[in-house]
Amino acid sequence: MFPRHTPSKIAIALSFCFGSIPLTQAAINTGEVQVQGKTTAPDAGFFLKAPTGTVNDIPKEKLNKIQTFNINSTQGQTEITPGQMQMLTPTDSFTQALANLPNVVVESSGDSQNGDDVYINGFNKSLINWTLDGIPLNDSDNYSFYSNEFIPTRLISGTRYFPGAASAALPGLAAFGGAVETYTLNPGQNTSVSLLTGYGSFGKYNYGALINSGLLGAKSAMPTAFWLYANKNHSKGYFDHTPSDQKQFLFKSISQVGPGALTLFYSRNDQNFNYYGGCQQSDLNKYGESCNTYRGEPMINGKPNPNSYLYRFNQYNNSLGYAKYEATFGKTTVSNQVYYYRGNGYSGGASTYSSSFYDPATNTVQKVSPPTGSLFTYQSINDTKRWGNIFRLNTPLADQLGLEAGLWYNHNDTTHDRQYFNATDNQYIGSLYVEPVVTKLFEPYFNLTWKVTQDLTLQGGVKYLKVNRDFTNLGALAQGKPGQFNVDFTTTMPSLGLNYRINSALSAYANVTLNTQPPQYNQFYSGSYNPSLAPQKARTYDIGLVYDTGLWSGGLDLFRVNFDNYILSTKTNNQDTQLQNAGSAINEGLAWQNNFKLNDTWSLYANLGLLNARLTSLDRPYPYAPRHTLAVGGMYNAGPWRATLGMRTVGKSFYVFSNGDTAPINAHTLVDASLRYTLDRGPETQFGLHKLTVALNARNLLNQHYTNKYGGKSTNPYLYRNQPRSVYLSLEAQF
Repeated sequence: MFPRHTPSKIAIALSFCFGSIPLTQAAINTGEVQVQGKTTAPDAGFFLKAPTGTVNDIPKEKLNKIQTFNINSTQGQTEITPGQMQMLTPTDSFTQALANLPNVVVESSGDSQNGDDVYINGFNKSLINWTLDGIPLNDSDNYSFYSNEFIPTRLISGTRYFPGAASAALPGLAAFGGAVETYTLNPGQNTSVSLLTGYGSFGKYNYGALINSGLLGAKSAMPTAFWLYANKNHSKGYFDHTPSDQKQFLFKSISQVGPGALTLFYSRNDQNFNYYGGCQQSDLNKYGESCNTYRGEPMINGKPNPNSYLYRFNQYNNSLGYAKYEATFGKTTVSNQVYYYRGNGYSGGASTYSSSFYDPATNTVQKVSPPTGSLFTYQSINDTKRWGNIFRLNTPLADQLGLEAGLWYNHNDTTHDRQYFNATDNQYIGSLYVEPVVTKLFEPYFNLTWKVTQDLTLQGGVKYLKVNRDFTNLGALAQGKPGQFNVDFTTTMPSLGLNYRINSALSAYANVTLNTQPPQYNQFYSGSYNPSLAPQKARTYDIGLVYDTGLWSGGLDLFRVNFDNYILSTKTNNQDTQLQNAGSAINEGLAWQNNFKLNDTWSLYANLGLLNARLTSLDRPYPYAPRHTLAVGGMYNAGPWRATLGMRTVGKSFYVFSNGDTAPINAHTLVDASLRYTLDRGPETQFGLHKLTVALNARNLLNQHYTNKYGGKSTNPYLYRNQPRSVYLSLEAQF
């Protein structure tokens, strides 16, 4: 017999209120499509259901571990729990929760509130497939991912992490470094209003509210529950002149509509922030911890200073919304999810140099110099409009054979525009570049699950990716130069995996998957144009064990990634510089994760990573690819008290400059801790305070300092330093 899927708590509550609607037809779920009800077919859904939890209630088992493992998976798979999320400062990006995983490095050029850089097995975040509630988040032009844009840790029901190749059943791009799926919490069945606030080191604070409607219209044709979240984060910056201000607004509702569930989601994030700049040792000796790259005053010796903090900041507004309908008809479950994303913002700066600017009004390019005694200010604008649709189907084909299939379509329309202004009167002068880019993606997929025997499961599938991109360089066209490009890319990505159940506590798996990433838009005009530039491809192999004895659970994964055609700047026969698919690289290693649940009060974890990641064609290391990582810690749960203590060690790695020079990032060990007290009066309380949570988060308890990034020229770089010791006290009162 194969286990049936169980609906989430909100589904049970809604189904109970609906009365005559069968539970199997009313299962409300924000996860991947799955077979519902009684059947002898195998589970066709590769990713199973989304992690459970509501804004009112997170299952206890999700709080007393930082990670759980899927013993039935055909490749490495870890679920990062809300218990791990609660170890973080509430204003941090959710990507900080990845830092305890093997061979993962998470760094920030400033505060995590402003976004993190993530490296998995040596691959940076543009080579990792990121999704939120199943929606791919990587930008379709350059595959960038901005972790501070989408979801606060308070609203996450879990994050599913695949350190190796991603399955064919996961829509998206660029999964060389694996895939990270994040899911939002569902509304809860009890009405509540929560007030949230906090204050910590470096003038950081937040305040906001979370409203949960409870079940509305139980006897109507469309019973509904929703939550609404609004929050403001602010930091003065732990180095001078680096304030950050972030406003968040999110909404999610689930409604019963006919035989299925309709989920609506909307998020908006408005942010102004800067990146702190590190310093050389002489600067640190002079300025101390207030040292900053852009520490200069607006005027120096009577002349304007373009490197002043006055001109260096970022402003970005973005929003993401989706509507998803999912229903089960007999043994077949289908869903359709339409989404829209809008991002509009810029990074600011200043210049005293003469430049050639494009004027859209006259369609001409001319050289302009700053007025005497003044300078240019500029805004590097990125305006993105993205919409798409994801259709999924899950059905048994036979007693032992299941099918998951789908189609992802994405339309991305982005304009890159660096606009220059006269600093004296703020009049627009022209643009250094104006580049509209339209990218269309079409990706059908299918994935088969075959239960060969009671103990052996095979999974195989394929994704087919078709990309069309129109790129226009208006400045080049105005000068009679090549500036209009249209290209098509197609790639077939197969995936094959198996899982063998050795006994009730131990499984073995093996997997091989091909992943791809089409060229980025700006690779059209770097050096001489190469019309034959092809998508990058990497084949991932991994084998491993997953075990769960109750007391001890974990996974051991051995992996190798053959990256044989990465895009590399290459000299042609006539000595021009051209981008070609000429690079080769090896990423290989071991990832070992362990959880020890000693009892309901104590649990421990230990994660070890060993990595060999080198760009073999260039004979240099991958940036931020340490030879080893180690994370150990424990969690304590007793009554209203909850505490965590964790240590992570990251071995020596390197920063790699664009000219190939390297600079060391020293090995370092960081210790974090958290302490929470929750007074819970229970949902039956009619009026007044239902629940009160007070939490203290401490980061870098040992106050370790190390260089985490280099800026400026490789011969005279600025050293970016990590955040010093910090604490944050937060409070949530639920009424």
